[in-house]
Amino acid sequence: MKKERELRDLLMEVDENRRRLMGAYFTGLGLTVGQGQPRILNTLLDREGITQRELADACRFDVTTISRTLNHLEKAGLIRRETDPQSRRCYLIVLTDKGRKTAQKVRIGFAGLEDILSAGMEKDEKMRLKEELEKVIANLKSVDAVVKEEE
Repeated sequence: MKKERELRDLLMEVDENRRRLMGAYFTGLGLTVGQGQPRILNTLLDREGITQRELADACRFDVTTISRTLNHLEKAGLIRRETDPQSRRCYLIVLTDKGRKTAQKVRIGFAGLEDILSAGMEKDEKMRLKEELEKVIANLKSVDAVVKEEE
C-alpha cells in the first residue's frame, strides 16, 4: 500500500522541479540563479523607473539583498541606476535595451512555466488549486506574524 505523501513533501518537490527547470533556462539567458534576477527583470518590464525600495517591495526582497543583485545586473549591462529627480538620495532602476530583451525572454519563460504547471488542468481545477495555495500562504504568514510578535 502506497503511503499518502505529506503536503510539505509535495510542495518541496514542486519547488525543486521548478528550480531545476527554470534554473537551466535562466542560466541560458546569462542570469545567476538564486538571486532573484529573473523576478527583478520581469517586474521592471511593468514598473520601470521605480526606486530600489519600491522594487524590493514588489519582488518581496530585503533592500540589502536586492542591492547586491542590482549591482550584478548593472555590471551585466541589464539595468542602470538613474538619479531620482524628486530625491537626489534615491536612484530609479531602469532597464537597458539589453535588459529589456532579456526581461522579455524571462517573461516568456515564466509564461511557459505557467503552462507546464497547469497542463492537464481544467480552468476550474487551476482556480481551486490557486485558492488552496493562497490558504497555505495565509497559514504560513499567520505563523510568521505570531513569531514576530514573540520576538
